[in-house]
Amino acid sequence: TPPPSNRVAGQQAAGKQTTVANLARWMQAQRKKSVGVVSADIYRPSAIDQLDTLAAEVGAECVPSQPTQNPIRITTAAVADARTQFIDVVIVVTAGRLHIDDEMMREVAAVRERAKPHETLFVVDSMAGQDAVNAATAFDQALALTGIVLTKADGEAKGGVALSVRGVTGKPIRFMGVGEKVDALEAFHPDRMASRILGMGDVLTLVEEIEQKVSKDKTEQLAKKLKKGRGFDLSDLR
Repeated sequence: TPPPSNRVAGQQAAGKQTTVANLARWMQAQRKKSVGVVSADIYRPSAIDQLDTLAAEVGAECVPSQPTQNPIRITTAAVADARTQFIDVVIVVTAGRLHIDDEMMREVAAVRERAKPHETLFVVDSMAGQDAVNAATAFDQALALTGIVLTKADGEAKGGVALSVRGVTGKPIRFMGVGEKVDALEAFHPDRMASRILGMGDVLTLVEEIEQKVSKDKTEQLAKKLKKGRGFDLSDLR
């Protein structure tokens, strides 16, 4: 039985490589799965090297691929390799493309047919505006998307594109990217996004991030210093 596979598609410069690394890290940490990633982007050789570097950073297995290979063969080999290596989940990242490129869209549809993914995620740049909505609609028609990943949500855009993409495609937003690092991925919570759009902030996500990144013992020590009103210096404040 082949391992579950996931497809990640999206426009150029939307942040697919980082998103794939983030997804691999999230699945390892939150779902305790072994993850393999592979780049089927033969049009930008640096994309393969970039994914290899990111995979090593998060401890995921990167299935090797070459710019001279066919994307469909890359996908087939990755799934077969995952089966022999006992990898739980395979994530295939396809080349960035414009939704008006018919030939590229046929290729990405063929890759999906070969991989038969459990999830087909579309990466949307939250700062792309209306064009992101048009792209999501076109990709959904070609690939039958199962979810959306909203990237660059830490930028100037408050997330209004999330409402548009969700409303037009009807597909759920699964994750939200909030930076360039490999730990900058959050599960999407509609109520928290609503707070951001309204300018009310997102305290719950901040609390969760602190719980994951800050030592509880150290935090309690700082709290005691504050209560005493002395010994709390600028290093503690930082």
